[in-house]
Amino acid sequence: MTRLLLALFVLASLALPLAAGAPADVRTGAAVVFPPWTSQADAFARIGQSGGALVSAGSVPFVAVATASEPAAFARAVRTAGAWLLLDPGALGGCLVPDSGAYTTSSSRT
Repeated sequence: MTRLLLALFVLASLALPLAAGAPADVRTGAAVVFPPWTSQADAFARIGQSGGALVSAGSVPFVAVATASEPAAFARAVRTAGAWLLLDPGALGGCLVPDSGAYTTSSSRT
């Protein structure tokens, strides 16, 4: 029951980041959001198998920040591997990604 409530809270809290959209360029980092029942080890493995490189773990096990030199191919592969969303880590405001100050939102890039 606690996991269900956590999952509902997380999904509800993603409304603002969804409005900010996907990251402009995965090469600068993307928060990869998997289903809440995904373990951290599984999320990391799926990112690696999809051609991404892990930057940091998220605040919850099913979120991680990753980069990729081939953004379009990575986005397709990681979604096929089960990722629900690819978001700008800065847009999350620290809710799911620790130290969000290390990332800039797409609207603040120059």
